[in-house]
Amino acid sequence: MHLTILATALASSMAKIAEFYDKGGIIMYALTFCSILTLAVIIFKALSLSRKKVLPNGMQQTINHFVQNSNDTAAEQLALEASKGESVLARLSQTVVNRSQSSGQKIRDAVQAKAHEEIVKLQGGIQVLDVVIVVSPLLGLLGTASGITTVFDGLSSLEDVKMNIMAAGVAEALSTTIAGLAVAVPAVIGHSFFNRKIETYASQLEVTCDDLVNAVTERQDKAA
Repeated sequence: MHLTILATALASSMAKIAEFYDKGGIIMYALTFCSILTLAVIIFKALSLSRKKVLPNGMQQTINHFVQNSNDTAAEQLALEASKGESVLARLSQTVVNRSQSSGQKIRDAVQAKAHEEIVKLQGGIQVLDVVIVVSPLLGLLGTASGITTVFDGLSSLEDVKMNIMAAGVAEALSTTIAGLAVAVPAVIGHSFFNRKIETYASQLEVTCDDLVNAVTERQDKAA
């Protein structure tokens, strides 16, 4: 009984979706592609911007241990963890370790260059959301213009009583507008969320790497 009710509800929902697509016309398929693209980018960025891939707690603890102690054991542990390169922080730490014999300024310049490269990688894919945010409402407006054209075409032929044509035009105009906004809203939310997350990561990386570089230069001064 429950399966029958569920199947009926599902069939009704599918029929409404098909009707919605019919009202929207070909523009709806372009908007569907945009929505799928948005979903794919959001999933990809959610995975690639996980804390484990950028600022894992284990790597931070290793750096903090080195900063506090700066002994050979801590340095070896740092070099070992950094060499794995499993996160953005590990790769930045590897840059510091590889240039640990250079001057503090040279180490900072190398870290800044590497950090810029890593931040650009973190931002990869967000540009797609930029495009969707702009294109989706425009596609909705295009469908709206097309629907309104159909309405005016019906108005110009009132002697033929083409009310069904006018109704179809209004439905197309409203459907594409709704769909365009429905696609753009998640893209805007995802865009803002991921950009804010990257900014937060960048700030934390800057502080952590600065502490690491200071600890390395202090260790150089003690060894001199």
